[in-house]
Amino acid sequence: MAPAKVDKTGSVRLFRGQDYAKLKAKCWSEAQLFTDPEFPADATSLGFNKDVEWKRPTEMAAYPQFMKDVNRFSVVQGELGDCWFVSALSAITQNPGLLRRVVPEGQDFTMKYVGIFHFRFWQGGEWVDVVVDDQLPVIYGSTLCFSSSRNNSEFWSALLEKAYAKLHGCYGALNSGKSYEATEDLTGGVTERYLLHREDLPPPPDLFSIVAKARQRGSLVTCNVSGSCERECENGLVMGHAYSITGARRCRIHVPWKPYVDLTEWKGPWSDGSDEWRLMSKREKEKLQLTDADDGEFWMSFEEFKRNFDEVFITSLNPHTINQEAKEQLYNMADVVTEAILHPEQLRAREVKASKVWEVVTYDGSWVRNSTAGGSPNNQKLFSNNPQYLLKLTEADDDTDEADTCAVIVSLTQKNRRVNQLPLYPIGFFVYQINEGSEVPTPATVSWFRFNAPLFYTKKFTQTRTVTHRLSLRPGQYLLIPCTLKHDQEADFLLRVFCEKVAIMEENDEHPMILDTPETDEVDSRLDSFPGSPKINILRGVFLASAGDDNEVDAVKLKLILDHLFPYVEFSLDLSRSLLAMMDGDLSGKVSYFEFEKLIQSLRRWVRVYNERKDEENDLLSGHSWGLGDALRDLGLQIPRRIRALVVVRYGDEQGHISLRDFLMATCRISVMLERFESHRNPDDQEANIRLHDWLRDTLYC
Repeated sequence: MAPAKVDKTGSVRLFRGQDYAKLKAKCWSEAQLFTDPEFPADATSLGFNKDVEWKRPTEMAAYPQFMKDVNRFSVVQGELGDCWFVSALSAITQNPGLLRRVVPEGQDFTMKYVGIFHFRFWQGGEWVDVVVDDQLPVIYGSTLCFSSSRNNSEFWSALLEKAYAKLHGCYGALNSGKSYEATEDLTGGVTERYLLHREDLPPPPDLFSIVAKARQRGSLVTCNVSGSCERECENGLVMGHAYSITGARRCRIHVPWKPYVDLTEWKGPWSDGSDEWRLMSKREKEKLQLTDADDGEFWMSFEEFKRNFDEVFITSLNPHTINQEAKEQLYNMADVVTEAILHPEQLRAREVKASKVWEVVTYDGSWVRNSTAGGSPNNQKLFSNNPQYLLKLTEADDDTDEADTCAVIVSLTQKNRRVNQLPLYPIGFFVYQINEGSEVPTPATVSWFRFNAPLFYTKKFTQTRTVTHRLSLRPGQYLLIPCTLKHDQEADFLLRVFCEKVAIMEENDEHPMILDTPETDEVDSRLDSFPGSPKINILRGVFLASAGDDNEVDAVKLKLILDHLFPYVEFSLDLSRSLLAMMDGDLSGKVSYFEFEKLIQSLRRWVRVYNERKDEENDLLSGHSWGLGDALRDLGLQIPRRIRALVVVRYGDEQGHISLRDFLMATCRISVMLERFESHRNPDDQEANIRLHDWLRDTLYC
């Protein structure tokens, strides 16, 4: 089984191969300002028609600053509908360590300025470094068209927004979205979603405490008011707009919520200057840092919040993806004070501990059309084709409300959908408990799912990038099945499992191997048993008639012989070359009669198995696991389903069916690679040491 992916905390991928340090040094040596060919200052980078100019900060301000006055009020949304991104930016400004992870230090407009900047985003399980030049779209001569800072001489937010637009193809790609997408992309965290007005999925009764604790531990909390377009309501809130929750406090007079938005402010109870504030003491107001400034930040009661907002997103930070300074911000003295207000009895009973560091296991996977995109259990036969993962929880958590349980967060994310301008699919996952002493097939079969009910499953598949659920599970073994709502919905995904204690997760799939099966059987032992097959003497005569003085044939002559012996296959020259390479032990480019006879024997077996496993309706082999997988196993070849999915992509038609000729080619390649791996494998494990020379030879000549 393949091991889970380990987070590479320090590794950063260069977006489109652009190296910030090298590009900056080159521009400095040539005394030129950097101009980004990957994101030009023209309409293609905008993604829509708009009359703008492109100017550098040095053309808009006498003394431009990169970062000067950074706080939660710094970022101002422009004419782009990316409030979901702006609210996330406002949220990370409250954690300097997080902000520096996204905005690397050492950037300004003075020291060796050459018009180049870079930023980092978490994308699909890894951090990506994105380089941009500092040409920004402006209107009215010198007004930034999109996001800006309240300080007109500060440009970090506008440049960061440009880098985020470049990551997704253009500025237009940022129009509309959910704030949790940006909070995840800026932190590498995992998001839990709470719906406030859904009767079938009501929010938990302790939602306030959940949000308060999340804010204590540095989690980013955002919310939104639903609506198809941004429109201000009578109460001052904006429909279709995202807000960042900058604080949650329980006071003697109920004042729990403090959302932030960059357009207008709440005008209802507990808004700035409202009569309700007269009921609160001066001391309480000072604790809340209450101001009447027109800064976009306001307080409102918890009940008003639930009445006026539709969704809450809590992005918890994964300690494996952030730097040490950000980790230290996860639990500070302000959190201790708030904890004392919310749960004084717990603090009296024990000392305050630092935040727990969650263990995380990660898997990259794919739903491949006609293969591993099995969809939901509406079709159980197809459902079993989905990727499967075995999760083993070894021991219970130390401090839990329920005895002998493990807190587990499972997060499933569709990868690169916005970047590639692809639609989101409704997604979810299923969790099955494997009882002690019982075993699950590798992989779990249709019949296994038929007799085993899920312990947990996503009740409502939603068309969203990430689905996250917090589970309480007992130590033991579980089977996780991520899936789309419908089958054949093709996408890449990232599966992450967070636990307090160490967890083990591995893919529940077959090992690639050559099975211990006889190469021939009673039928194959007779060369003349298959219809149309020649007898031995005829076979030898056909071969010798084409062979030269050295009694060998090359690929061209081999094709002519195979066309004669198997007229129903339609051999191509490429297939003939691959079959010859499979048998060519001395790498001469030719085969002897002995090698030729073994080849014919193999081909006859492959054809027979194909005919036994093909679909009777269309006379083709199905690429799904019960077709291709069974056929290969009949031939003694076993490969994981994710590899079989590649076979379907490479050799299948639009419906995932594989013709006889393509099946012969695929079987030839698979058998060759398995046998050549075995020749290099250490007998004691499943790994092989191979020299580059041998690797090139084995992969090129097959």
